[in-house]
Amino acid sequence: MTPDRSPPPVGPRRYRWDTPEFARVTSLSDGVFAIALTLLVLTLDVPDVAAGELVGALLAEAHQVAVFALSFLLVANIWWVHHRLFALLGELDPGLIAVNLAILGLVALVPFPTNLVGLHPDAPGAVVPFIALFLGITLLYIVAMLRARRIEAWREPLPRGLFPWLVGGWVLYAMGMLAALLVALRWPVVGLVILTLSGPTLEIVTAKVAPSSYRHWAP
Repeated sequence: MTPDRSPPPVGPRRYRWDTPEFARVTSLSDGVFAIALTLLVLTLDVPDVAAGELVGALLAEAHQVAVFALSFLLVANIWWVHHRLFALLGELDPGLIAVNLAILGLVALVPFPTNLVGLHPDAPGAVVPFIALFLGITLLYIVAMLRARRIEAWREPLPRGLFPWLVGGWVLYAMGMLAALLVALRWPVVGLVILTLSGPTLEIVTAKVAPSSYRHWAP
């Protein structure tokens, strides 16, 4: 029997959702998120004081616990969005994998600015990079959505007219983060409050005005 000597197919590789290559990308992603979430605890300082002064020292560091909680919730939300996005994807290509690696790179950086904000919550030099990091992750998710749309990577057909709602939600979220960043240049604590409230506010608004299929498709 003559072996098949036909040339390999031309074009970028595609990895279906049920292939080992797809699973390796998701496993790597979950591992980075898990490490980033775990390392956040290192942003909390253990007070080196006498036993009688311990309560007061812990209360004095309550802002560090608050920043830890905020950062943990933001990263956990990013992981949930990542999980939902990959559940909707039917395949990956090198472009999507590259964007995913960029997202993971920023996620891995989160403990560093979190530590800065915990030490200096009222300093623009600490708060602005913290907000900018999450803004960068949000913008990369928009890029991932656009890339998935371009190569039609969805696991099932996208409902007609829904994609602008999906991208529009992310754009509004990015605008909220940009507003938080600009405010943080003058009032860092207020910028953190805006960052905290922008996500839940957007969810409430979109749940009321978006099409019914939005809840199934929105990462």
